[in-house]
Amino acid sequence: MSILESMRSGSDSTFMQVVMALLIFAFVGLYINPSGDKAGVVATVNGDAILDTEFSRFYRNALRATEERSQRTLSDAEQKQLYEQVRQSVIERHVLLQEAYDLGIEVSDSEVARQLLSIPFLRNEAGKFDQELYAKWLKRQQRTKADFEETIRDDLTLMKLESLVHIGASTSEPAIREAWNEAGTKVDIQMVRIRPNNFEKDLVVSDEERATWISENEAMIQEAYDRDKARLYDHPEQIRLRMIRLAIRPGGPDEGELVPKLNKLRDRIMAGEDMADLAKRWSEDPSVHQGGDLGLRPVQQLSSEMASAVSGLEAGQLTQVMTSPGDVRLIRVEERIAPKVDELAEVRDAIADRLIRDEKLPSMAARFAEDELLPKWKENPTTPPDELLNAHGLTVTNTGPVPLGGDRNPFGPPQPVLDAARGAAVGEVLPQVYEAGGTLYVARLVSRDEPDEAAFEADKDQIREQFLMARRGAFYRDWVADVKSQATIQ
Repeated sequence: MSILESMRSGSDSTFMQVVMALLIFAFVGLYINPSGDKAGVVATVNGDAILDTEFSRFYRNALRATEERSQRTLSDAEQKQLYEQVRQSVIERHVLLQEAYDLGIEVSDSEVARQLLSIPFLRNEAGKFDQELYAKWLKRQQRTKADFEETIRDDLTLMKLESLVHIGASTSEPAIREAWNEAGTKVDIQMVRIRPNNFEKDLVVSDEERATWISENEAMIQEAYDRDKARLYDHPEQIRLRMIRLAIRPGGPDEGELVPKLNKLRDRIMAGEDMADLAKRWSEDPSVHQGGDLGLRPVQQLSSEMASAVSGLEAGQLTQVMTSPGDVRLIRVEERIAPKVDELAEVRDAIADRLIRDEKLPSMAARFAEDELLPKWKENPTTPPDELLNAHGLTVTNTGPVPLGGDRNPFGPPQPVLDAARGAAVGEVLPQVYEAGGTLYVARLVSRDEPDEAAFEADKDQIREQFLMARRGAFYRDWVADVKSQATIQ
């Protein structure tokens, strides 16, 4: 029986009454209701549509929060990545809400009310919930009372669902002891990372070889061009914008005060003042550090209201002051780049070089690791073959003490190397070449330190609780993946 089936089979049990402690809703800022196209469908989940209006609430605020944290405007590639991450999160939210309703999880009106009463910025100076503050906040966010409180209900539903799933995660003391021993065992490893691009200087493709390869692989080149055309060769219209943004915050100046202020700045720019200098002084957007420059980005990535505002404007022209529930903005078009498509004839040689490289470099790296480095290092384990490594720009690094289960360090040894170190003799070069994510590893175990058994007995209860928390998290992630895999998502 799958995890999902097990959960459904227990839907009538007392577990359904589990209620998670109510939390302060830090998510409130995610639900600003943007203007724009309200009919677009981002995805469907088991036949239920996710409209662009809902998705935009999450994406635009995630973008703003990310840029504020990083203190810069995200690149096009980063925005695309964030867009897809948010899209998948919204899809997952819908999948889980549907599953919660199928399981019979309910949230009462009193639970919603208690949660609403706990929101700090809806309390007055006396610390009590203030209906007037609540009404003003809803108006400023362009939300209805029913809509916002339904959002609270959904989030409490998801909290209950997660709490319920956690009950399915259990473990035994032998399993805890084994996990503790593995986490407590530290190994120090010398290793060499061998990547295909370490051998690029050794790969020389002559014009004659390229021409021959192209003649024999026209279909492969065409396939690569068609597959990557939208991503690499079809360049949409791009635009560079500069912005001054004034935020509307609870308790701060409202739209009626900020619009005249921004109009005065617009007049000064029209009179010849430097917009970048004014942005650095007045703007409340992360782009303030670049004088309001939002960077070059495809027009299609602009929000619907921003795209509409700059439509038809040439470089150097300003929009009127734009308003939204969260801010007021003034934008100037700095640059426009017309769309362009690279034809196959223009990029054929570059595609061929890339495909030849992708074909030959991994095998060159593998031959070096298996036929040269590994046997040479085994001859004298205590002395890495530096001359051989230097010829390819490779170095030996020491991990320092790391747990056998890994420490989530992206620069640390991959799990296959750690698994091999578990039973290897201290001082020996590990018996084979290991691969992870396209990178090859040749390694030597320097030391291994076992955990103190007495420490486990002394802290057994705390260790059990920590392990159970980790187990619940992993169990919940697997369960969510199970539910999502069974949903029909389009």
